[in-house]
Amino acid sequence: MKLIAVDAGHGMDTAGKRTPTFPDGTIMKENEFNRATAKFLVEALERNGFKTLLTAPEITDTPLQTRVKRANKAKADAFICIHANAYDNKWNDANGIESWIYNKSGNKTMKLAEDIQKELIAITKRKDRGIKKSSDLYVLRYTNMIAVLVECGFLTNLEEATLLRSENYRKKCAEAICKGICKYYNVSYQSESVQDNINCCPKRYQKVSELPYGKEVVQMLIDKELLKGNEKGDLDLTIDMVRLLIILYRAKVFEKIE
Repeated sequence: MKLIAVDAGHGMDTAGKRTPTFPDGTIMKENEFNRATAKFLVEALERNGFKTLLTAPEITDTPLQTRVKRANKAKADAFICIHANAYDNKWNDANGIESWIYNKSGNKTMKLAEDIQKELIAITKRKDRGIKKSSDLYVLRYTNMIAVLVECGFLTNLEEATLLRSENYRKKCAEAICKGICKYYNVSYQSESVQDNINCCPKRYQKVSELPYGKEVVQMLIDKELLKGNEKGDLDLTIDMVRLLIILYRAKVFEKIE
């Protein structure tokens, strides 16, 4: 089973990474799109049999070195970084989707980028800006696995920014990236509707080691005997249960129990 590291670019407090002001007076931060799309991508990948690792689950901007270190330490098979593009800081006509790879990457990385880019364009119908190469994008240069950074549209284009803040477009981007990864690994892509027909119940995780994230929180609760499995030690946790445990942990609810 392949492990895919999913990286939501920037953080909610990263300066300047936002849209201009929409006509309704609101703005959208880039990480709002990146984080939501990363979540949808994790769900799509797991539905298709991949293991996943979120390299930046924190709300704050996780250092690039930390993101890369997490992916390398986990020995991920591929690294996917999700972003939204920008040109200047005012509304303009720059538009489209592009994918980036390290300029010294081999054919395998290029193939993954091509598969992802092709699916993104096919599903979103946006302008194809192609595959671009960089010598200095940190997450592409220092990851030990094939790595692709996707720019899913322009924050500074009113039409695309409107799409970027919609759940429907975020899901489209996530499913497109997943389809590209499935194609690269020769895995038959399974859509959400197909999965629902096959199994109406959410995936359940029996062991801490199986969890895509939240391992530290769950293990801490087990160690403190606040969480127990059945007689076989199976936890039977869904991903929504894990998310709830993380939220409660961050709210320091378990400290009150102790």
